[in-house]
Amino acid sequence: MFKYAAVLLLLSWPATAEVHLDYTFSQWERLHEDDRVAYIARSIEMLGTIAGPEPAQRAARHYGQCIVRSQLTASQLASFLREYVRARPELRGSSVQSAMNDYLNALCGRPID
Repeated sequence: MFKYAAVLLLLSWPATAEVHLDYTFSQWERLHEDDRVAYIARSIEMLGTIAGPEPAQRAARHYGQCIVRSQLTASQLASFLREYVRARPELRGSSVQSAMNDYLNALCGRPID
């Protein structure tokens, strides 16, 4: 039950900055820490609302469940994502979403088709 409460708390994190889905990682990294965390919280929240083909929905469920199991907060995810990309210069020019997908694949493994 605690895991679900933690996810609800994470998903209700107040977003102080307008969420732009097209931020590059470098743009996101220059945001204030609270805004970076809010962006990641909103990205996680969006996993639960993915509407589309079944494979996309399965992937969203896979990553959402992994985040719940990991018990990571949005703040921790933002920090870990930042360190993950700093260690991988080839990701620095990518979008935050692309970098997050790469990080989630490393954290959770790829979804099974």
